[in-house]
Amino acid sequence: MGFMGGILIVDDSPLMLRLFKDTLTKSGYTKVYTAGSAPEAFQILGISEDGKPGKARAQIDLILLDIVMPVMDGVEACRIIKRQERYKDLPVIFVTASKNQLQSAFNAGGMDFIQKDFEQYELLARVKSALKLKKEMDSGIAKDKKMERELQLAKLVQNSVLSPPIINDEIEIRGKYIESDQVSGDMYYWTKVAPHKYAVLILDVSGHGLSSALITMSVRSMLEGMIKKEQDPLSIFQELNQQMLMLFGGTKKLIYFTAIYLLIDTEKKTIEYFNAGHPPGMLMDGSANPIIRLESTTVPIGIKKNPAYSKGELTYQSGARILLYTDGLVEKPGVSLAKSIMRLEYFVSQMKIKSNEDFIERMALIKDRKSDDICIISIHLLS
Repeated sequence: MGFMGGILIVDDSPLMLRLFKDTLTKSGYTKVYTAGSAPEAFQILGISEDGKPGKARAQIDLILLDIVMPVMDGVEACRIIKRQERYKDLPVIFVTASKNQLQSAFNAGGMDFIQKDFEQYELLARVKSALKLKKEMDSGIAKDKKMERELQLAKLVQNSVLSPPIINDEIEIRGKYIESDQVSGDMYYWTKVAPHKYAVLILDVSGHGLSSALITMSVRSMLEGMIKKEQDPLSIFQELNQQMLMLFGGTKKLIYFTAIYLLIDTEKKTIEYFNAGHPPGMLMDGSANPIIRLESTTVPIGIKKNPAYSKGELTYQSGARILLYTDGLVEKPGVSLAKSIMRLEYFVSQMKIKSNEDFIERMALIKDRKSDDICIISIHLLS
């Protein structure tokens, strides 16, 4: 039969206990336990008198529970059992001589019932069905736990490759990664590529889950050599686009990512960039100028083989700040993206005098839901 768990029969009638047990054991169920009352059943299940969990005497996968019993009836016993986290999904089949209390029994957590004048085939069919359901539920719980462990590992790996802050006399770069309930494809990266030159990239792979996270890690593995070898934004865009098409161009599902890449020259006070379909970055100049948007210059990476592309070029004054972020910061149900970005700009304008560390912490507070990961980069151009 392949069944390894136990069945617990709870009934104050020794005759009924014997009848149930004989029927089940003759049908191949070898781990059948009996209890003449609810307190006796609690001892087998490892539930103390005050309802606290203890060590169970046996693994129980199904309870056949009499409704009418002295000391404590089956309905109240079921409520106490179901309050235990480990037993919340345990199938309970109520045994009754009448149907008067079935509504209360089902409300307490029962999944089925059988009358005391049962036929043998009826009992065995209900038991088999309940145990099959328990097995499927256990399998689903095990899969969920495995997936949760994999997601936590993916988050740990993602966090481990995020760039640490760069802080010196000419520039301060800080990032913040805000985790959601699920892993996603958000990432940031920066490095010093030459004296007075810094490369900064933020990206967001389409979709969610482990597949997006794995694609992000694949891109991350390419960045180190690519950015130090080819500093120009257009060369970086071309290389990333070619790599994405080579790796994923043959798949049925369209796989792409949006990104902003900056090459900052702190000596010349210039910024060259491309924006591949990403929400606009924001430059807050040290002067009284309004916020300058780093708008899209090309399509997302991995969509077209030979897309039209260009780069943006800006100059800045000492004290300027750049904000880069992924779309989870501005996407809100029922609010257009354009309106959300305008709201963000207003908030940013109020915060621009803050220190870089304080500024990025204030930006993180904007997030009001946990459906998407968010990456935020704040770059303070000091000289």
